[in-house]
Amino acid sequence: MAENRRELLARFRQPIFAPHPLFQQLRTFHCLDKWDGDCSLELPRLRIIIHGIDYIEHSPEQCHAPFNQPLRFQQDTYRLWYQIEGHGILQNVTRKTFGTARPGLLGVMERGERHTYLHQRGPFACFQMQFSIFPSRHAKCYWNAGIEGKTILEDDDRLLLENHIFDLLLVLSQRNRLLGLTTFSRLIEILLVLFEKGLILIEESRFPKNKAKSLVTKAKNFMNIHYADLHHQREIEQECGVDINYLNTLFKKQAGTTLYRYFTGVRIEHAKHLLETTSASIIDIAMRIGYPNANSFSRAFKRRELQTPQEYRAGNRCLPGNNTTTITI
Repeated sequence: MAENRRELLARFRQPIFAPHPLFQQLRTFHCLDKWDGDCSLELPRLRIIIHGIDYIEHSPEQCHAPFNQPLRFQQDTYRLWYQIEGHGILQNVTRKTFGTARPGLLGVMERGERHTYLHQRGPFACFQMQFSIFPSRHAKCYWNAGIEGKTILEDDDRLLLENHIFDLLLVLSQRNRLLGLTTFSRLIEILLVLFEKGLILIEESRFPKNKAKSLVTKAKNFMNIHYADLHHQREIEQECGVDINYLNTLFKKQAGTTLYRYFTGVRIEHAKHLLETTSASIIDIAMRIGYPNANSFSRAFKRRELQTPQEYRAGNRCLPGNNTTTITI
């Protein structure tokens, strides 16, 4: 696989790499600075939005600084993670699970969940893509999307995906991209692998038996997206089109918790990330995640975590420049 990667890299003109804008000890492709923002595709039943792409690399031969800092991730979208080179530990901090990250690892990080990557050995290269999936505006069926973790690609599957990735980077390095169509077609080829491997599951049906599950999924999506600007349950009621008490009953049966507790959990998870990785004040964090003041935020935080935000920060703080690198999208 290393020989294949060298062959793919040989298609680029020098210089290939540039210092990564966020990480001093890592590099990225110079062509990624030409990425010009979100792009979306509306299909009869599906709407896809690509929010960003990234390529992170560390080569011991080219980078003087050692790669011994954990990377921290949290995002409001899904994040595709594909490990091209290197061995490390990828941890889902939110769910308190972890596993080995090795070449060929393909996974999807859920919205709002916190992850860390700790590199252990070898050169490191990782491709990432941030994306969202919604039902089409014209969809007339019940619609659910689920994320099924990660898988390891081997042999031809791995070769195919890496060809898609480096073909995308090659397209981005060229000036003529046919109005962006060639770029988006490469992005869709990469995204299709997630569907083919069952890492993204779309369930759709016109039958009422799936309505409860679909309403719960719709409510979760709405809260995950609007956690910072949602101020009343009536907004969830209007989004889902059913009485809030009925929805709360369905939600508790399907999700095992109430709407309020789920929504609070989404906000607190974002607060934890900010407490760990920034020097923002408690009032600033409260405002950023949707609380009107520091007192209401602190009360909610302590009810859920059994400690104040200040106590949590004191025990978990790990700022950039303090042996940590952070990504927040």
